[in-house]
Amino acid sequence: MMDVNSVVISSRIRLARSLKNYVFPSCLVGEEGYKVIKEVADVVTNLDGEYKVFTMERLPALDAEVMQEKHLISSNLLNNKASGAVILSDDETISIMVNEEDHIRAQCFMKGLSLGVAYETLNKIDDALIENLDIAYDDTLGFLNSCITNVGTGMRASVMLFLPALTLSNQMNSVINNLSNQRLTVRGVFGEGSEAQGYLYQVSNARSLGVTEKDIINKVIQSTLKLCELELEARKLLVQNNDVELKDRVFRAWGVLTNAYTLSADEFMKCAGEVKIGIALGFIKLKDNSLIDKLLFDALPSSLTQLAGQEVLGEKEEKMFRAKFISTTLKSARIK
Repeated sequence: MMDVNSVVISSRIRLARSLKNYVFPSCLVGEEGYKVIKEVADVVTNLDGEYKVFTMERLPALDAEVMQEKHLISSNLLNNKASGAVILSDDETISIMVNEEDHIRAQCFMKGLSLGVAYETLNKIDDALIENLDIAYDDTLGFLNSCITNVGTGMRASVMLFLPALTLSNQMNSVINNLSNQRLTVRGVFGEGSEAQGYLYQVSNARSLGVTEKDIINKVIQSTLKLCELELEARKLLVQNNDVELKDRVFRAWGVLTNAYTLSADEFMKCAGEVKIGIALGFIKLKDNSLIDKLLFDALPSSLTQLAGQEVLGEKEEKMFRAKFISTTLKSARIK
């Protein structure tokens, strides 16, 4: 049985929906934006589970930035103080952005390769929204949204993958070209236009029109499993051919993360990627190997500032706090 857990970090399903009786969010003015928020919130907060509604206008800036770092909201929504809002489940697995690029951008996040479960969870919410709201839909085209790439199912199915061996063996360009030919998109961990820091990549469908939700999910899962197979094979070859160099790389990175006095976000991401290789190959053992994935977000500037109990951290203070926080966390988590 192939071990996909050391390759697949998380799964996300996102559904875009727009309301018939309102202009798109970029053109909403005055009370219209708040009407959209109320209509969507009235449906969601009456469903099973606990949900909280946060308007961008009233949400403290630091809290909003932390949500963005966690991918719970987008930069587009972050900047929409006039009419933006987000509805979050208590465990933050569900995030419903209101008046982002479309009136509704509903997301479900799951650990591991769990696209099917994420879809089933989000689909129940989507059914309630469709039943209670006047959603823009065309019998031929499907769901109508502000961007042509979101017409049709309005679905984006994405998987976050850790692909160090394919990266180090210079195979990623070939992989990306192959996925592109299958109408799949590869991005960095922070979305469109971002680099693949820490050997982390997002693979998602590029097509929403003319396909079903099942088609999209199956294609992304099949491609993910193939990538896992390629990555695991590439790891075996790396160990066989470069065992000493690989271990040196891993433990140098561990040394930086556990001993540095100051640590920038970029340096942390780079070293964390190397340490993750060591964890995946069994060079380093932690009490909870998923801890490093959590740190990838906890160590980002806004999240770190919040952890420090501050409203603002200067550049030097941020680097010092990050170094101490990462060092303490990792040292206490390692199994000798």
